[in-house]
Amino acid sequence: MLRHAAAALAVTFVLTLGAPALAADTAPPIFYQERTLPNGLRVFSSVDRTTPNVTVQVWYGVGSKDDPVGRSGFAHLFEHMMFKATRDMPSETIDRMTEDVGGFNNASTYDDFTNYYEVVPANHLQRLLWVESQRLGSLVVDESTFKSERDVVKEELRQSVLSQPYGRLFYLDVPRASYTTHPYKRPGIGSIEELDAATIDDVRAFHAAYYRPDNAALIVVGNFDQKELDAWVDKYFAGIKRPAEPMKRVTAVEPPRTQPGVYKGYGPNVPLPAVVMTWHAPDAASPDAAALTVLDAILSSGKSSRLYD
Repeated sequence: MLRHAAAALAVTFVLTLGAPALAADTAPPIFYQERTLPNGLRVFSSVDRTTPNVTVQVWYGVGSKDDPVGRSGFAHLFEHMMFKATRDMPSETIDRMTEDVGGFNNASTYDDFTNYYEVVPANHLQRLLWVESQRLGSLVVDESTFKSERDVVKEELRQSVLSQPYGRLFYLDVPRASYTTHPYKRPGIGSIEELDAATIDDVRAFHAAYYRPDNAALIVVGNFDQKELDAWVDKYFAGIKRPAEPMKRVTAVEPPRTQPGVYKGYGPNVPLPAVVMTWHAPDAASPDAAALTVLDAILSSGKSSRLYD
């Protein structure tokens, strides 16, 4: 599933709200533990005895912005490949280990990161940790899997973007119009031409560059014993080696806008012309980020939002 992060780009309108401010509710603190393994893997855990389940997530610091030049869509392609075989695990095992016990799993690709998660009854935690260690440490990247998943991504591109009335607008035109320098301007879902041009060597190089323990965070939340979790994490993840090569990072900086820009694009099968206005917003660490998230909900989330029609 491909998604765009709202931290770097927001569609905003300024409203004056005349209602008096409500007293802020104080959220209870979330207690968690954090540690880092010698190989660089960060581990976050939070025990919750009120649920019979456990959630396992792994976040990788790689997203669509890290796609190689001329190879847009690689981060999204790898999201698909991570559900296939590993050295000790047949393809599609993840679905069987979650859905067959009443749980579920999913993944998302954003501009800046890719995340994978599973929710299962708590007594299945150990096997899910093993699964995630397999995906991180011994994914099988072979020609047949690559070609098969590339075809899946291309079909997703056709159905979700190219054949939708406004698909090109939001997935292709808006990023291109909003950035001039930063790789955020490239389509995260890729293009048919660039996906077709990719080779198995390109794919293996991308995997080696970004799917490594020092570029990942493991998060476990739910009903579990902390000491038992720590032992399992050490057992399954500590042996995964950190590559000697330094991490590749995007260093491009988008210059500030000094004047309005206008981008006109053509989309087939659109019933009406569409107009989109974009502003560059503060990054996710800014004190203003939370306020913009609330504003986004007020303006455009659900039938009660101000701009719902």
